[in-house]
Amino acid sequence: MGMATTALEPSESWMVQNKKWVVAFVLFGMYASFGMSWMGVVPLRDVLNEFLGVDPAAGSRLVSIVSLAKSAVPILAGILAGRLGLTKTLRLSSVLILIGLVIPFMSGYWAWVGLKFLFGVGGAIWVTLMGAVTMQVFEAKQRPLINAVNGVAITVGVILALKLTLPLTAMFGGNWKMTLALYSLISAGFMILLFLTGELTPATAASTAKPLSLGETLKAYAGTLKLPVTWLTSLGFAGPLSLYLVMSYWLPVFYETIGIPKLETLGLMSWMNYGAIVGAVGTGLLLQKVGKTKPFIIVAAILTPLAALGTLYTTDRTLLTMILFITGIGMFISVSPLITLLQSQKGMSPALVGMILGTMFSVTYILSYMAPEIVGTMSKNGVSLQMLLAAFCLTTISPAAGLLMSEKSADKA
Repeated sequence: MGMATTALEPSESWMVQNKKWVVAFVLFGMYASFGMSWMGVVPLRDVLNEFLGVDPAAGSRLVSIVSLAKSAVPILAGILAGRLGLTKTLRLSSVLILIGLVIPFMSGYWAWVGLKFLFGVGGAIWVTLMGAVTMQVFEAKQRPLINAVNGVAITVGVILALKLTLPLTAMFGGNWKMTLALYSLISAGFMILLFLTGELTPATAASTAKPLSLGETLKAYAGTLKLPVTWLTSLGFAGPLSLYLVMSYWLPVFYETIGIPKLETLGLMSWMNYGAIVGAVGTGLLLQKVGKTKPFIIVAAILTPLAALGTLYTTDRTLLTMILFITGIGMFISVSPLITLLQSQKGMSPALVGMILGTMFSVTYILSYMAPEIVGTMSKNGVSLQMLLAAFCLTTISPAAGLLMSEKSADKA
């Protein structure tokens, strides 16, 4: 009997060891496919504006309304996770993300906006809890890389949307509805895998964790609002995220106004997103070796505004491609360091991290919802689009707020 028990232990250990990588794949894949559905409307903006009978300013709301959902919901995500647990809350999130499957077949503008909001609710819950699940499932030394990969999931989705939307639409005989529906079907695949995976957190954590009462959860949330780290983290993410969403919709518009063809603008924007992946994943790998977050934060706060401004005042295509790539690197260098720095603060737990990230995402997505709307409204009223974009480039100094948080080696978190 003793020998049989011993023989089973390696197999059991292997299953436990590999389940966390399945969890990581689901976390990344669902949010990447969410990004495909979210930003898939950008290459189709002229067709959609005509189909829905709206001007470009109103058309940008199909992108920014998702940010509005993300501004209102993250705190609710933390409350739900405290009451229902991480697994059940993410399952609810996946169902809401699947609303994207019916949106393309709606005919009215406000139906699109309303359903996009609910779709955004699902994405908001998902992204808010990714850090909490990562902290629960992965060891401290593994978190920088997982945080980095999770941080570019949406970017991978954006790249795929920019690259594939028009070719897929052409393959479907001009039927753009099928293209957008296909993106949601990918999300459906990850939703099925999510349900098949079972509890996302380790069995010991899932079995011993006691759900908080609503009163306890609200009290805990109120406590996080008093923590300086909550607001430093929020400010750190605000500038790069606002600029990313502004550039994703309005930079192609600006390039078209200066004579760059539409297909070429989409290719240029892809380079910014390639840079984002390199910046985030490269930083995650280096952070695991260096163990210090603040050097990366300093580089991000200096590099990003300078590079971003260069995207507006350069016309040479080769140079512009390089600058967009560097801008993408800069915008995402701070992602893993800021989250890893938060996770390493004294007294942090997965539940507390989820609540703090809930507040952070609420604050940053309020700002990022307003950003494209401000650009659309002011440019419609005659303000130079180039000057508006330049103003938002300067906001990317905000990761420097993370320098006010206490430093701790990532492998000792």
